[in-house]
Amino acid sequence: MSFLSINNSNHAVIHTGCIILAFITQVIASIFFSLGQEGSVPNALFQTSFRNVSDTFHLEVTMDWWSINFWIMIDLWSMAWLAYAMVTIFRRNVLVPVSCNPEIHPPVFYLIWATINVARVCIMLLFDRNYILGAVVFKWILPVDSFYMLYMSYFNLNKHKTWLAINNPSMISWTRYLTQNGLAMFAWWSLLDAAVGLGIVLKYNNNVPDPLISTITLSIIFLCIFVWFTLQSLLLTKYMSHTYSVYAILILGLGAMLTNSYRVSDLSVNTAICGILMLLTTIMSLTHTISACMYTGESSKPLAVGPYVTFDGCDTVCQLEGNIKHKPQK
Repeated sequence: MSFLSINNSNHAVIHTGCIILAFITQVIASIFFSLGQEGSVPNALFQTSFRNVSDTFHLEVTMDWWSINFWIMIDLWSMAWLAYAMVTIFRRNVLVPVSCNPEIHPPVFYLIWATINVARVCIMLLFDRNYILGAVVFKWILPVDSFYMLYMSYFNLNKHKTWLAINNPSMISWTRYLTQNGLAMFAWWSLLDAAVGLGIVLKYNNNVPDPLISTITLSIIFLCIFVWFTLQSLLLTKYMSHTYSVYAILILGLGAMLTNSYRVSDLSVNTAICGILMLLTTIMSLTHTISACMYTGESSKPLAVGPYVTFDGCDTVCQLEGNIKHKPQK
């Protein structure tokens, strides 16, 4: 057995271990989440439910109690793309394992996801014990890490999409619509949660009045939405044009903020701002959908290719030696 084969085998084992670790931590985080729901507390881990904790540290822009159920949908989507990643361990393309050849999502990608799930568990435990500053610090780990994962996925898919279009075209669609949309949904929902958490710290630890801190929180959210829309529509369209889940989850999150603060007899400024942001986000969603349908940027399919391709310009983990004919994967 050559040194190259041993090295490739070791990398495949590391890659597989990281995917399994990410999936296990996802399951653990989901179990902790279910144990913190009403009807499951008190128990050995939590003394009160997440809903009660949210009511204890309240802001005008705190998301309504029903919105916590969206974590269930997000967790299911996350398990789906992790399950697909596990399937790619056993599938093979012309460069052997699909999971790491070409390497769209390297081992560090899955290690970051495992870190995110550990941080989620820490957030639940810290909030249950009213350690809000530590909990909010961990909350900001979630969007920062998940946006970085999204960057890795966008960059690597774009780098290898021509090779994939010839040899494994289905992986492009799976990555775009399952993994990247799932990551984007998680990143934005956790960003909304982290922004509210920052407002909680400023109110309860620094005595900033609530109407003001809620307005600041909504301003941060709007700035982030505007930056995303600008990148997606103008600057990084070729990377981000197939990510559709963001605006839907933003509308749901802003809607949860609106229903929590809405009073017919006393309409607050922040409630009105939530409504305006929902309208703007809806317009951005429609604009993105139309522009994505009309987008005719770089095609992932070469204009003319033969049945056999070379590996030139395709950085992969496993490189085959000799002149081997390659057949596209169906």
